[in-house]
Order: sequence, then C-alpha cells, then structure tokens
Amino acid sequence: MQQKIYLALLHTIWITQKKFFTIFEKNQNYREFYEKLDSKTLKSFDFNDKQIEVILDRKNKFSTDFIIKKLEEREVNIVTIFDENYPELLKQIPNSPYVMYVRWNLDNSPKIAVVWSRHITSYWEKVIEKIVPELSKYFIIVSGWAYWCDTKAHTESINIWNKTISVIWTWIDIDYPTWNKKLYDKIVELWWAVISIFPIWEPWNTYNFPIRNEIVAWLSVWTIVVEAKEKSWSLITANLALELWRDLFAIPWEIFKSNSNWCNNLIYSWNAKIVRKTSDILEEYNIKTWNQETKTTKIIFADKIEEEIYNNLITQSLTMDELAKILAIGISTISFKISMMEINWIVKKGLWGKYEVV
Repeated sequence: MQQKIYLALLHTIWITQKKFFTIFEKNQNYREFYEKLDSKTLKSFDFNDKQIEVILDRKNKFSTDFIIKKLEEREVNIVTIFDENYPELLKQIPNSPYVMYVRWNLDNSPKIAVVWSRHITSYWEKVIEKIVPELSKYFIIVSGWAYWCDTKAHTESINIWNKTISVIWTWIDIDYPTWNKKLYDKIVELWWAVISIFPIWEPWNTYNFPIRNEIVAWLSVWTIVVEAKEKSWSLITANLALELWRDLFAIPWEIFKSNSNWCNNLIYSWNAKIVRKTSDILEEYNIKTWNQETKTTKIIFADKIEEEIYNNLITQSLTMDELAKILAIGISTISFKISMMEINWIVKKGLWGKYEVV
C-alpha cells in the first residue's frame, strides 16, 4: 500500500493516467520515482518545460501527510492495472485507466449499466422501481451517481441489499452532489463500491462527465438505456457500449415524448433490444430465475466451453487465468463465460479469486 500511495501523489501533482503506462512500464517503484523526481527525469519522459514547472511546483507546495491522511480516513483502495482485482473488462480497452481509487471492493461479477437523462419523469421513475430491483438480483447495478436518476438506481438496489457500483466524476474524497452523501455512506457501509479514476482534489466539471460515462460502459457487460433525450449524456454510454460490442437494451415510451426519442430510435434501428420487463433481458441469455429446485435440475450448458470450465472446477478451484491456461482460451472469453455461469448459479467465486461449482 505504501508504494501505491506515492502513485496517488504523482497523480495529484499532474502526472496523467496515460503517462503512468510509459513511466512504469518496467518498474513499479512509485516511491523511488516520486522522491527522486526532478526536471531531468521528467524530460526523459517527454514532459515539456511548462508541464515540468507545474509538476515540481505542486510537489513542493502540498503536504504529503495530508493526502495520506485523507486516503486512510476514507479507507481508499488504490487499484492498479497490475492488480488481481482490477476489472478484467477494463483491461480489454485501448485507454484503460492505470489506477483506480476504490472505496471497498471490486470483483469480476457480471455487471449491467443503467443509464438515462438527468431529469426523470414519473413514468421512468416507475420503470426504475420495477426493473432495477429485479435486475439487481442477477447483475451488479452500475451507474454514474448523478442526482435523482442515478441515485434512484443505487437506492433501489441497496434497498433490497443487492450490490451496486457508483462511478463518480470527482476525486473519491468529494461528496458531490452533497445531497447524495447519505447514499454514498450507505453504499460504503454495505461494502459495495464507489469508484473514481480522478486525482486527489479533482472537483466536478463537465469534462469529467464523458470520462465517467466511459468507465460505466467499460465496466459493464450489458447496458440498459431507461431514458434518453436527443442530446443526452447517456447516449455517450450507449454508443460506447455499441462500439465495444456490448449488448444494449432500451425501454420504449410514447413517440411524441422528447424523453423517449433515443430509446425509441435505438429500438427502431435494431441497435437495442426492447425491454418491457426484466425477463426480456434474462431470456436473452437463458438465465433461469433462482428457486430451490435449481440445484437439483440437470445443468444445461450454453456450449462446450462452459461444460469444460465446469468439468475442471468439479475437482479443484481455479482462477480465470488458470482456466484460460488449462483450456488454451483467451481470458476475455473465459471472463464472459464465467459471468454467465455465475448468474445461472452454476459456478461461484470463492476465496482468493478462485472459482468453484455451486
């Protein structure tokens, strides 16, 4: 942890996520780099004179003890791309964040992003109250922490003690919007996750919104668009999901309502599957509703890969990496198959990130 604190300090003094990949490609000694930081070192990594001046000035001015105290007070986990608990899906994109700040825990359980416009109507509110609690039984609900709309998704999940992940657009120490502080504390209290990829003291601003939306899309295997006007931040998330070949779902409404424009358009253009009830999503992946008979019924595998995964896990617990090596299959395929088998209660994640049969 001590090493990673220095990574957070470097991020704070204006060294970017992208630069971290270049600087620490071969050596992750963050403390040594921070303590020996000088103009010559920065020039060797192609920082210009103005950037060097700002970085060194910031380093000289702020208190490292204050930053460390903040990290410890909020029990922030600093997760790098080299860590086992770094989300597998984020590793598969061109601009993966090098470091994430996480309150509590991340895992590779299947996640679905729930996105919409900020100003929600009573119709959409009823949709959320119906759809999200049912979805949260099978997927971790991921959303972006905006007031009212995203707040509603997180609240509906935690009200029935199901997991939710909030991706915020400030540093993890800032409770913004302030009226969401109680919900923020509740998510942490229940050991769900709050995530930020922004440096310490980073305030909210409009430039952070699309970056936040990208993380929401990249973290999730599926995305459901509940509401979207013609000019809506949620469309960034929806378009990213399509670019990443992630499945997209949309809720329809009246053709004369502006709030429905893009949901209806996504359905009309066949870019999104229409969702009228939760089972429309579950049926897409042959996900069975949990009941006491599930364990006694014959297991039906989607394909040969799932069956091979299951057969290997009968005799021993294995990580995704170990399964990928044994079966000679790419980690992205293993990750997706494991996710589907988890939500069908065929396998589960045990200790040390190893999977076992249910």
